[in-house]
Amino acid sequence: MKKSLCYIVSAVLLLFVPYPLSVYASPDSIGIEAEGTCAVYGNDRAPARDGAIDDSMRKAVERVVLLLASEEIVSEHADVLKDAIYPKYQEYMRDYRILRESTENGLCRVRVRVTLSVMDIRRDLEELGILTDEWRPEYVASAVIGVVVRGIEKYGDFKVLRERLEKDIGGVDAVHLRRMGSGMAVMDVEMRGDAFMLANTLQLNEFRNFSLCVTEITRNTIEFNMTKE
Repeated sequence: MKKSLCYIVSAVLLLFVPYPLSVYASPDSIGIEAEGTCAVYGNDRAPARDGAIDDSMRKAVERVVLLLASEEIVSEHADVLKDAIYPKYQEYMRDYRILRESTENGLCRVRVRVTLSVMDIRRDLEELGILTDEWRPEYVASAVIGVVVRGIEKYGDFKVLRERLEKDIGGVDAVHLRRMGSGMAVMDVEMRGDAFMLANTLQLNEFRNFSLCVTEITRNTIEFNMTKE
């Protein structure tokens, strides 16, 4: 009986282990950080917290949509996206983790790190007729990707990241450091591919002392947050 109880407790505890996002990473997914807000009414904070989480998830999906389609297309189909894409974040979500939350001046804020399926979002955009151009992860045209990395606590961590970019990331031709200071580095990465390819490849890489999560992304720019492990 005691042995069976131990197995049950162990199984339950596994459900609450905060696995790193890299466990869930795949070639068709991307990790995004986003912050949502919701007003607090009365003394019950729980509904506002749930609303802020929902808001953060929708914002993460919005960023992926902007990665796949131009701002003009997104603006043109704003109503359809609002009704048919953004509310489906749970269907696109592979995993998420709450990074921090707070309540101030009647407003609940929740910041999350969520892994989303890019392929599932792309499929739904195509079915709605919003995405009609050819978009493929194996896209190989040359580009210069502007990369911003925030949250750098040690220069050694940034050095590891830069060396990985220069030596181990396929398609990267050159890395140019534009500026660095106050825990932030700005680089230009010359490569054969686009921002999604670079962001996805870096997130699939394992770093000993830190992990990377996207906070902002377009087809030619990425902003990462470096988080200590």
